[in-house]
Amino acid sequence: MLKKLAILAAASLPVLFFFWYAYHFSTPFPNEDDIPAILAFINQAFPFTPEAGRLLFVPFREHVILPAKLIAYLQVAVTGQMDLKMIIFLGNLFWVRILWLLYRLSQEAKLPTLYFLPVPFFLFQVQFSETALWPMALWSNLIVVWLAVESFNLLISEKKEFWRFGLAFFLGLTATFSNGNGLLVLLIGFGVLLFQRAAPKRLVLWGTASVLVILAYQWAKSLGIPDTFYGVQKNPLKWLLGSMIFVGNYGDFISGSLKKVALGLGFVLTAALVVINLGQWKKPSYGTSFHFRMLVFFLFILATAGGVSILRTEPVGLDAMYLGRYRHYSALAVALVYLSSMVYLYPKRHANWLFAGTMAASLVVGAFSYYRDWGYRYMDNQRFFTDAYNMQHNNALYLEMPAPQEFASIFQETLAKNLLKADLTSLADFKWPSSSEKLPLAPITLHVDQSADTTRCVEAYTVQSTTPQFELTPNAMWFWALKSDQHAFLYPTTSLKTKPAQFVRQRTYFQPGFVGELATCQLPEGEYQLFLVHLAENKKVQFYTTKQTIRP
Repeated sequence: MLKKLAILAAASLPVLFFFWYAYHFSTPFPNEDDIPAILAFINQAFPFTPEAGRLLFVPFREHVILPAKLIAYLQVAVTGQMDLKMIIFLGNLFWVRILWLLYRLSQEAKLPTLYFLPVPFFLFQVQFSETALWPMALWSNLIVVWLAVESFNLLISEKKEFWRFGLAFFLGLTATFSNGNGLLVLLIGFGVLLFQRAAPKRLVLWGTASVLVILAYQWAKSLGIPDTFYGVQKNPLKWLLGSMIFVGNYGDFISGSLKKVALGLGFVLTAALVVINLGQWKKPSYGTSFHFRMLVFFLFILATAGGVSILRTEPVGLDAMYLGRYRHYSALAVALVYLSSMVYLYPKRHANWLFAGTMAASLVVGAFSYYRDWGYRYMDNQRFFTDAYNMQHNNALYLEMPAPQEFASIFQETLAKNLLKADLTSLADFKWPSSSEKLPLAPITLHVDQSADTTRCVEAYTVQSTTPQFELTPNAMWFWALKSDQHAFLYPTTSLKTKPAQFVRQRTYFQPGFVGELATCQLPEGEYQLFLVHLAENKKVQFYTTKQTIRP
């Protein structure tokens, strides 16, 4: 018993650290997609209006994101405000439930607890922090995975009570109105019932109810505006490669550097699960077996990969399949194939080799994953802060886009109604320095870049400083500021990482200096001074002069 408790304690470490990381780096400010998807809904639907019921089902692009709207509405109804950090925390609990389900299934398959240890290290990494720190994505992209796994687990059981069947369908219905790929739960679930030779009444009931749900989903989609940016991928080779990249995206743990590894991993995972199940499917109990469960879970990921590859790789190409928002699917695929392989191999010696190699790989990948993501979190939070500031004070979100935007007015309405828990430093709090005040100097280089993209500013300034240096301190931010007598606009900074060896030897994460892009086509006419600003918790705002002025 003590040994088992020690293993479970070790397995909890990546989970606890992941939640600390997610809460530490989550931001109270909305992601761009949260504004039209969630904030606009709350602005119109709270307090309850006759339109609220219809607005719940209005899709965001092609997805009907019912749970994301419901959790925000419930939070406002109970506490009076949306707390995006808490929504993020609660959304990540779906991943914990999936981990627990996998653990219970592995125990039922008589797999020793020690061999389960790599799974939490697979699942709780920040490779998919884009999803883990994004409220809408958690309550659409992640919840749909949990709903699928929970639904299939209820269907694939030796127990045939009707409540299991009914709950499995309800979870599939909820998945459908959580994210576009939720429809796959109903379709795959019908296939599971056929394979298990379920009672005809249940087949008819599931099939008929699924048709009604699909019709309701099409009605909900008709309430929105179709997304016409993407086309349909008609090249079968690109479709196949895209699908395999999606499944194996976990292998590109240094994003963009290991694309071929991701592609190869996708093929290996798919082939391994096929081979394992080919040797099992003739067994009488296969329809309720551990291997069949893992296969059905994996089939949901594979079908999602096929759909995304068809609908997202034209015209942008295969790079669309490497997005971080899809990587949690791949992490789960790795865990499923690992567990299925371990149950297949145990108690042979090969199981020990697979465990040792997989455990080592999960630790290495996890270390690189955190190293890559840690500094990026600071950069991303600076972007969220500057976006929120510009929306509140300048009625603008995308300063690089000259076209009018409605996102800023949505955000301002939410703040005016006090519906969002977000402490945003006001213009007066900055206490901008006077022209006679002596400030430390941040030497910069500045040049103008031209763009042929008509949706963006034709010209933008690229600014780069050689000092100071970004240090990883809690709640610290650096940003560029253009200040005139009447206006102040903020722009996020970025810094370049040092090499890993230098990080280990000198504990220096970033190279000295900051980079930024200053689009000015939205700015009112005038003379703007360029500052570098440092904002940190419990510290006075520090301004650096660049001795540079800009006239839009």
